[in-house]
Amino acid sequence: MKDGRGFTQVELVVALVLVGILAAMAIPRFVGRVGFDARGFYDEAQALVRYGQKMAIAQHRNVSVDLSGGQLRLCFDTGCSQPVPDPAGAPSFVRTAPSGVNIAGPAAFAFDPLGRPNPNAAMTYTIAAAGEPTRSFTVERETGYVHP
Repeated sequence: MKDGRGFTQVELVVALVLVGILAAMAIPRFVGRVGFDARGFYDEAQALVRYGQKMAIAQHRNVSVDLSGGQLRLCFDTGCSQPVPDPAGAPSFVRTAPSGVNIAGPAAFAFDPLGRPNPNAAMTYTIAAAGEPTRSFTVERETGYVHP
């Protein structure tokens, strides 16, 4: 009695082997998240600094970029008593480095109302994680252009 429904034993073994190969390749990517977190934080940090420049130009006022304790934040003053609101709705625009990810760069600088960094010098931020490539982005002097 052969009704033609179901899978043969060979088809089931092939399917299991394929699932095993895919799992062997995918599981290490999900378990080792440091590389993923480092790249995500790099993108967030770069976007935060770009947003700071655009906010300074749009609001016609200084916007300070502050790095301390693994946190990068935007403020309307150097003491950070007036935080820039997060466009996502939070009261302050702050990004914290994930566990295992480090950020290094100038402790603080400000964009003037024309979008230029103050002090007028190139600023470079570096994001690093163990076993992952180091990524950095630069804020150019005079123009405030933020690029990798």
